[in-house]
Formats: sequence, C-alpha cells, structure tokens
Amino acid sequence: MKPYWRRFAVASFFMLIVSITSGATAMIIQPVLDDIFLNKDETMLALLPVAVVLIYLARGVGRYLASSQMQVIGQLAIRDIRNGLFSHIQSLSLDFFSKRKTGQIISRITNDVYVIQDSVSIVVYDMVRETMTMLVLLGVVYYHNWRLATVALIIIPFSGLLIDRLGKRLRVVSRETQEAMADLNAMLVETFTGIRVVQAFGMESYEVEKFDRVNHTYFDKMRRTIKINELTSPLLEFIGAFGIAAIIWYGGTMVMEGKTTVGAFFSFIMALFMLYAPVAKLSRVYNKIQQALAAAARIFEIMDIQPTVRQAPNARLLPQLTQGIEFKNVSFRYDTDDETSPGANALNNINLHVEKGMVYALVGPSGAGKTTLVNLIPRFFDVTGGAILFDGQDIRDVTVASLREQTGIVTQDVFLFNDTIRNNIAYGQADAPQEAVETAARAAYAHDFIIKAPNGYDTIVGERGHKLSGGERQRLSIARAIMKNPAVLILDEATSALDTESELMVQKALENLMSHRTTFVIAHRLSTVLNADRIVVMDGGEVAEQGRHQELIDQDGLYKKLFELQFRTAMDTINANQRNHTAP
Repeated sequence: MKPYWRRFAVASFFMLIVSITSGATAMIIQPVLDDIFLNKDETMLALLPVAVVLIYLARGVGRYLASSQMQVIGQLAIRDIRNGLFSHIQSLSLDFFSKRKTGQIISRITNDVYVIQDSVSIVVYDMVRETMTMLVLLGVVYYHNWRLATVALIIIPFSGLLIDRLGKRLRVVSRETQEAMADLNAMLVETFTGIRVVQAFGMESYEVEKFDRVNHTYFDKMRRTIKINELTSPLLEFIGAFGIAAIIWYGGTMVMEGKTTVGAFFSFIMALFMLYAPVAKLSRVYNKIQQALAAAARIFEIMDIQPTVRQAPNARLLPQLTQGIEFKNVSFRYDTDDETSPGANALNNINLHVEKGMVYALVGPSGAGKTTLVNLIPRFFDVTGGAILFDGQDIRDVTVASLREQTGIVTQDVFLFNDTIRNNIAYGQADAPQEAVETAARAAYAHDFIIKAPNGYDTIVGERGHKLSGGERQRLSIARAIMKNPAVLILDEATSALDTESELMVQKALENLMSHRTTFVIAHRLSTVLNADRIVVMDGGEVAEQGRHQELIDQDGLYKKLFELQFRTAMDTINANQRNHTAP
C-alpha cells in the first residue's frame, strides 16, 4: 500500500464519512421515536426527514468515492506485483525453469496474484471502513448506556478467538487450494502443448480422466475452503445472539423501570445490531487476509529466489572476440536440490582452446555432455570448476548482456513466437529496417517461401510456428541468428529433424551463417561434421579424443567406432530398401 498512500488517504477520508453516517443513522432513531411519535414535535417532523436524506446522500457519495479509489489502488498494486514477479522470473537462471512446471509458474502470476488483488482492493477497503464504523458505533452505544454496552460487548473476545482459529486453518487450506490450482494449470499446459502426441496415440480419454482427477482434487480443496469461510458468520451470529438476548432482557427491564426512554433503548439496539454487522464482516475480512497471506507466501517464495548466474558488481562490457575461447579445467554439476546427494559431475576437467573463426564439432554418445558444455558459453549455467575465457577474460567478469550479445544459438527444437515472420526474424531489434530483415532472410534461404505466404513478412506464424514446415521454421531461426550477427555461434542438432530436401536448404543457410564466425556444432550424424576444423569427441563428461576427421579415424578410438557404426547402419538401411524394391 505504501506507494499509493496519497490515494489511500483520500479513500480513508471518504470511508470515515461512511462510518460517521452509520453512527448518525443509529443516533437519529431516538429523536424519531421520542420527539415525533411520543412527543408529537412538528419541528422535528420537518427536520428529520431532510436529515435522513442528507445522511444517505453523504453515505452514497462517500461510499462511491472510497470504493472506486480502493479498487484503483488494488489494480495498481496488482499491476506492480505482477510486473515485478514477471520481471524477476525473467532474471532467473535456466535451472529455475528446469525444476518447475510451466503451468505452476503461470499459476503464481495469475491465480495467486488474483487472490492478493481481492485482498488489496476489497479486503483493505472493508477492513478500514468496517473498523471505523465499529469505532463510531461503539461511541454511540457507550454514549447511550455504558452498562448495556459492556454487557453486549463481553462476547467479542470469544468471537475473536473463534475468528483467529478458523482463519489460521483457512490459511493452510487456502495454500493447498492454490497448489492444486497450480497442478491444474501445469496439466493444461502440458496436455495442450503435447496435443499431437495425445491424439496420435488415441489417449484423449486417458487425459480426460487424468484431468478429472486433478480437477476433483482442486474441487475438494475448494470445498474445504468454502466450508470454513461459510462457517464463520453463522457461529458469530449464534454467539452474538447471547449478547442480544441479554440486552433485550436487561434493557427492557430498564425501560419498564423508567431508567431510560423507549427511543434511547431502540437507538441503542439499532446501534448494537449495526455494530455486530462490521464485526461479522471483519471476520470475513480476516479469512480473506489469511487466503491472501497464503498466496503472498507462494509469490514471495519465487521473489526470494536468487539467480544462480549472477552478474559481478564491477562487471565490464565484453569486447568483440579477436583471438579465441578457452575452456580451462572446466567442470560442471547440475544442482539436484539435495545437499546430501549433490550428484555426479556432468563435465570433468574440460580443456579446449578454440581459435576465432574455427568450426569445432562436438560429437559423442547421448549424455556425453555436449549440450551442457555449449550451455556454459552464454552462461545459461555457471561452471562449478575452472573457467571459460574469451580472449583470456573470464566470462564471469563481464556483463551477461554483452556476453550473450556475441552469442547466437540455433537448436533442433526451434521456438518461434506467435507473431509475424518479420518480428520473429528481427526479435530483439524491433526497429531494424525491412531491408536488413530481407537480407537476413535471403541469406537463410527463407525469402522465397516468405513472399509466397499470405501476407509475406507480415504473416502470423502461429503458436511455436505451427503454420510453417520444419524446414521453414529452421530457416527462420537461422535468419534470426544472422540478424543478430553474433561472433560465436552454437548449432545444437540444427538439421537432425529435417527431411533430405529441407536439410540441404538449411545446410546452405548454415554455411552462410557460419561464415567468419567461431562455431560450435553438436551433431549425432557424423557425416555433417566431416569438414570441421576440429572434432571433439566427448564421453562421460570428458574429452576422449580431438582432431580432424582422418586423424581420429587413424587413432582407432571411440570416434572410429561411432563412425563405422553409423556407416554400417546407413548401408544396412540402403541394402534393405534395395531388397524391398527388387522383391517379387
């Protein structure tokens, strides 16, 4: 609330007006009964109706202005919380996303923030207004008769104990409910993302049943929340009935004995009934606050997470690469979130020197550490041992932005935004001229299919680029990399998922992209890296061999075994196809 204290002060002023009108409504009962109905006072008969209209006019204006201000404050607060949360998540390292489901993260930004929105815009309004109203009405009842007031209010401590107990239980259940909603969101994201696989395997019914189970879990948690919420008011009303019963008996006795007037007694009763209303409403406010606290705890769990990749306080800009990149005794271990079992190293004591403009191919069996190694270059993760040096400078001593500005990545799993072709190519350079975008597209052999699209460069590619073929998506990602013009290029299985024709086009585009750049190529098909300046063979997180193709063949080691295995597999496939074609 602190950033919006001026708005809040204005809202509080009008809430005070609303509270005062509540007290005035209770106070006016006495002159209505005593002066008009009992004493037949014509002056009061003329004045009191006008007073009632003015009271409710002030009440209506005050309520509108206070409520609208608080609603705006609530929306401002939620806007800032959501922006802050999203901005913080953007700053977190990749290991944060690898440990959490996308739907659960989305739930923190949407559902949990929405729960807090309710507390800021409505609960704070009700809490302040009802507290003011309660204090004004307390003044009224004590003004009329302090003895009756004390008898009536003796039940409030018991009500407070009940509210506190139910509220704490509600916070626990509310957190469970929000976690169940996060699981629901996670399942939706997973199912919709993998809908092709679901339909291809005919698993629609299975997914529906799984969703029904998760949805029922959320329903069950929500039902418990409703029960606790709805139990509060009836219990408070029942407890309040004892106070009202005592007042009717004690106050009625005082009227009969002439110790107070009928008007004063009814004014007191009116104020008392009005006093119980804000008490009951404050109990609901307390319950809402407990739900908001549960949501806030989940939000600030995320806000309190610090990125594992941090920029040094005195980080410098990274100059343009002029000599090369060195991996110096590099080791890396993934964080398992288990201090007692940290896990084995994914990389062990890697030493490589990559000269500027050279093409280094990383090959080896799955799980050898190839992708892990290249992910360390743009600091998606930080080394746990050793250092990576650009022109002799540790990349941890330079700004992350300047490091990643010199790094371009093209992967097998291409990600395109649900935006125009132009904006996908010029991602990060929104003000780039159209000529530069088209030049990049031509270099990626993408211009021809782009101009044939319905709206050319303004064609929307669909979510993850589903309106395009695999080869077209890959060429757009290459055009995006060309547009960035990085000094260091990482190609992670960039052609492995393509058919032969698409692969030829993409390979031509890659040749343009790789020209005069320091390039790391990860490839399982060894035929694609035969002409690399150096082939690094990795096995078990270590460098097993390195050299040019023929040198590695002559060494008669792991590379030769992998190459012969792939060659033999390819020949077996060709022979099998020939037999199938010549079979009678």
